[in-house]
Amino acid sequence: MRQCAIGEVTVRMYRGILGDCFLLRQQDGQKWRNILIDCGVLQGVQGARELMKRIVEDLHQTTGGDLDLVVLTHEHHDHLSGFSYEKERFFGTDFTIHELWMAWTENPNDPQAIALHERFDKSKSALAKVVQLTGMDDPRIDTVKGLAAFIEPLPLDKTKKKTIDLLKDKAGPRATRYLEPGDVVQPVRLPLLSAMVMGPPRSEKSLRKDAPSKGAAKEVYLTDGEEALALEDRARRVLKEPPLIADLPFAKPHRRDLDEVERGAQVSGKAASIEQRYFHEGNQWRRIEREWLDSAETLALKMDSDTNNTSLVLAFELPDGQVLLFPGDAQVGNWLSWGDQTYPREPAADYAAPVTRDDILSRVTLYKVGHHCSHNATLRELGLEKMTDSRLVAMIPVVAEVAKGNDWNMPFPELLHALLERTSGRVLSGDSDPQAELDAFAAAPTDLKKPARLRYADDGLWVELDITYQCSLGAD
Repeated sequence: MRQCAIGEVTVRMYRGILGDCFLLRQQDGQKWRNILIDCGVLQGVQGARELMKRIVEDLHQTTGGDLDLVVLTHEHHDHLSGFSYEKERFFGTDFTIHELWMAWTENPNDPQAIALHERFDKSKSALAKVVQLTGMDDPRIDTVKGLAAFIEPLPLDKTKKKTIDLLKDKAGPRATRYLEPGDVVQPVRLPLLSAMVMGPPRSEKSLRKDAPSKGAAKEVYLTDGEEALALEDRARRVLKEPPLIADLPFAKPHRRDLDEVERGAQVSGKAASIEQRYFHEGNQWRRIEREWLDSAETLALKMDSDTNNTSLVLAFELPDGQVLLFPGDAQVGNWLSWGDQTYPREPAADYAAPVTRDDILSRVTLYKVGHHCSHNATLRELGLEKMTDSRLVAMIPVVAEVAKGNDWNMPFPELLHALLERTSGRVLSGDSDPQAELDAFAAAPTDLKKPARLRYADDGLWVELDITYQCSLGAD
């Protein structure tokens, strides 16, 4: 066998956003091939649109608008909003998308995917209505608003297409692939790269599982339609809008409007009437009419986790066996499912013997940390601790101050400590000091002979890692 010249893959992580936007570039002779994995920023972040404008301009300058492959991991705003913020550029003539990859969950002809989206759409509609309750001072509404920032809203105009559908139209049906767990696929225009599809799982039980089990299994379940319908109906009534549910448990003569009762209590001449006692400041803790907001908060949490667990998980394999792991925001159930199949699922004539999850994780040299380094998006024993390659580097797309402002513990301290330990300090973050990261790589190079090279944009817009590999072209 003769060795080809050392090949190179460059991984660029855009910084300063609480969202994912990664550009992978692989050298193919004299040409660079480009893979864009997600492009989004959390809605509501100050300056988000201007920052995304700069990112998209940089993408265009770097790639010439030629995107050999676009990967969309899941339908969350912080992973796809860049496409909508800069729709004139992405869906105009500035960019060409030669191939589009998404999970099976986005397949419009898949019955399981259709049922999943029907439930998600009902939940989105309910949460959108709760977010409109601006006149109610309740911390549960603030929680719903914070989590709703991750969810792309349903179009108000039903004739308008969602961002994900615009991407499908841009690429075209022949260039769009819906990937299944256990698939091993190769980008059409990147012959030296293959990808093992590890998730999302087909199992509903796995899709529902967002947190580690403690004793007996504790799961967060996908929303059923009736719960979301009842929640939206209650919000509509508070907003004085037409309700969705016509039937109420009490006949009309026995109903009393709460606002009317409260106004009556304020003008009542009766001493300590039941109405006055009920609305008295000291009895606020006894009132129950807002307890339905508990279900709104629960629904928002479930919706967030359920969508994360539909993340497309790709393990890109380089010619020398190194693996670049991009799990989107996959949570516990998705991670656990990776051991349910081999890669590929069945032996194939055009591929080596199937490999297992453990073999793949042992060869990971780049880990895109899931869900901005949250507590339940990186498994321990069945995840990070199986990433044993001494060259391991971690990338975390996070801005801690933005997360803190929403009361999210990102990056999760215990996980960040484990990542620093596992990588010998080679952790790249979306908001950290570039010089400190350069010093960490200098102190612990990935490989003494072929160390990964690290560099930053002059304005700090991105950090880029060059990963080298050996490849074979065949016999002399």
